[in-house]
Amino acid sequence: MTTTIKMLAKTAILKFAFCVCLLLVVSAPAASDTFSIQARGAYFIPSEAVFKDIYDGGVVYGGEISLKISGGLSLWAGGSYFNKSGVLTFTEESTTLQLIPIFGGLQYKMNLSRISPYVGAGVGYVLYKEENPIGKVEDGGLGFIGKAGVQVMIAGPLFLDVQASYSVCRVIPGDIEADLGGLKAGLGLGLQF
Repeated sequence: MTTTIKMLAKTAILKFAFCVCLLLVVSAPAASDTFSIQARGAYFIPSEAVFKDIYDGGVVYGGEISLKISGGLSLWAGGSYFNKSGVLTFTEESTTLQLIPIFGGLQYKMNLSRISPYVGAGVGYVLYKEENPIGKVEDGGLGFIGKAGVQVMIAGPLFLDVQASYSVCRVIPGDIEADLGGLKAGLGLGLQF
């Protein structure tokens, strides 16, 4: 029964995220310079020591969209994908981990000509799956994120985004508490309409 409730919760959250993204895309043409979309690549450094020991850090791929509300304030939503293999500390057996964080929130951007620094915060859901000879765990948990960066206009609507973020997501897979969050730093390339 608990698994059914978790699956329904995951489905509801993913549907909600899809509807928010769709709303942002549909409302974008209503005004100029209010909507942006970007592809991102970053390096992820987990905050928890055990996580680092087993999987270390790695490359994360994803995307982000934003919709200006008023002045420098905008709504944003984004997601990423992390997949890494590692070795269990005691048994030294192979293990794999997949993380799919989906976040959304508010950000404030200062428009200074072609360079726009920004800060933001949000909440989201992190789906995770870990598989090894001990077993398979597939679940998710609520997380929080803070981010800061600089957006640089390159030409026309094309921009480069340099961003760092820190997330926290505490979960309890198999009666062991773990934090799936950490530090991400990377680049995005996008379009602003």
